[in-house]
Amino acid sequence: MITKKKVIYLRGHHLLCLQGYQGYGYDDNFKKNMENIISILKNEDSNVKVVLTESPDDLCEFCPNLKDRICIGESNNTESNENTKNKLMHSINNRKIVSMDSKVLRKANIKKKKEYLFSEAVILVNNSFKYLKDAKRVCGKCEWKDKCLWYQSRE
Repeated sequence: MITKKKVIYLRGHHLLCLQGYQGYGYDDNFKKNMENIISILKNEDSNVKVVLTESPDDLCEFCPNLKDRICIGESNNTESNENTKNKLMHSINNRKIVSMDSKVLRKANIKKKKEYLFSEAVILVNNSFKYLKDAKRVCGKCEWKDKCLWYQSRE
């Protein structure tokens, strides 16, 4: 778990998720990590920087759906995940998540692997995703959108 890190790595779409988080998550470890990172990023005395990416980040570290640095999506049984059909589904899910990241970074004109103040990155994203129609392009199929305050706040 991150404590006093000065640079936090974030997937592009996580800039949206962090703003709308209400305490829901995949499991307790994921939620604790999410809340810890939010606490660090929103600390007013903090000059924490973020590096934006299209690959697993500091939030993903405790996600039960991350296997071998691939976002596999919801999974019930790791043994059955070895078959070809499930590997294909995992690949498709991972591409979907990477696509969400790309859309956010591209629309907000955020450069991958460049350091930004968290507050600066949030402003760039929110100025680029003011409207619900824009948010739907990224979050339209997200399982959390009905619980996400950020998504619900779009005009």
